[in-house]
Amino acid sequence: MKLSWRAVLLAPVWAFAAGVCAQTPSGTFFLVARPGMPDPNFRETVVLATQGERAQVTGVIINRPTDRSLAELLPSERFKSFTDPIFFGGPVDLQGLFAVFRADKLPGEALTMLPGLYLALHPNTIDVLLSSPPAKIRFFAGYSGWAPGQLRGELDRGDWLVVDADADTVFIKDTSRLWRDMVRRASGVRVDAAPPVLR
Repeated sequence: MKLSWRAVLLAPVWAFAAGVCAQTPSGTFFLVARPGMPDPNFRETVVLATQGERAQVTGVIINRPTDRSLAELLPSERFKSFTDPIFFGGPVDLQGLFAVFRADKLPGEALTMLPGLYLALHPNTIDVLLSSPPAKIRFFAGYSGWAPGQLRGELDRGDWLVVDADADTVFIKDTSRLWRDMVRRASGVRVDAAPPVLR
């Protein structure tokens, strides 16, 4: 993965994700890929996802760390403290940099995932977060997105399990067992138990 500072700040964001930015979500949840998921982009993944008012779903994969950090990719004084790995967030806009973070006050334009938990999709907000990072923040290359009705079709096909989202799980350090643990946690969840917003 090769990122420049210019690419990070000026990377385009997929249109429908920008459309939900700053809206209050109708529902936030974990999507847990079922064993044998055919799409390699999502095989053995856990996705923090939310559905906005326009019925599109946006999120990030939370269990695919890369072997690179911002400190490595952008070697300068400004980024030297960002030594945690960047995560692969999904197949959309892979050259873009996005972030999930906790904050008492929203520092710019971001999508509310849970109370006090936000997904930053806008380059200006990423810039603010890089300048003054909150205690809990995780960066992602790319994100995940579904057009209206698309995820409902995948749920009907049996591709995903749905689990209630919580902020602590998002920031687990060792994610190597997260997918297995979430599959076990979701073992009693039926496909038709998806959040009502996806019906």
